[in-house]
This record gives sequence, C-alpha cells and structure tokens, in this order.
Amino acid sequence: FLAESCNEPAYKKLVQALCVEKNTPLVDVEDNKLLGEWAGLCKIDKDGHPRKVVGASCVCVTDFGDEQTEAYSFLMNQLGKSS
Repeated sequence: FLAESCNEPAYKKLVQALCVEKNTPLVDVEDNKLLGEWAGLCKIDKDGHPRKVVGASCVCVTDFGDEQTEAYSFLMNQLGKSS
C-alpha cells in the first residue's frame, strides 16, 4: 500500500520501482492517515473510534491472515485476486 498523499516523489518512485521489480501488487490509498489507521498506527478509544492516528506513506502486508475472513476477502479484492 502506498499513500498518494506522500509528499516525497523520490520515495514514491522508489517504492513503485521495487514493487515492479519484485512483481508485488501495489494498492494506492488516498491519505497517509487512513493508511496509518489501517496499519494500526493509532489508539482506539472506548467507543471504538481511532484517535491519535499516525500517518504512513507505505505499508507492506506480510501475513494475510485466515483465508475465511471478510478482511482477507477485502484484501484479495483490492489486489485483484479471487479468493
């Protein structure tokens, strides 16, 4: 995952080139705060809302989890693969 809001063009170009070189799917995300929230870089308040979200320019998923979950299906749909 790569945040479109990353303000360092050289960094974005490097990540994109590495993904092409390693044949790794890359998903663009609008905002770095949203990507940080997805990566768990935040505190969750008592009502279940994210607080103090830290932005992330790039996130790599190395463990996709259980194949029978909704989250796994969502991720595979984002990557363009059928589960």
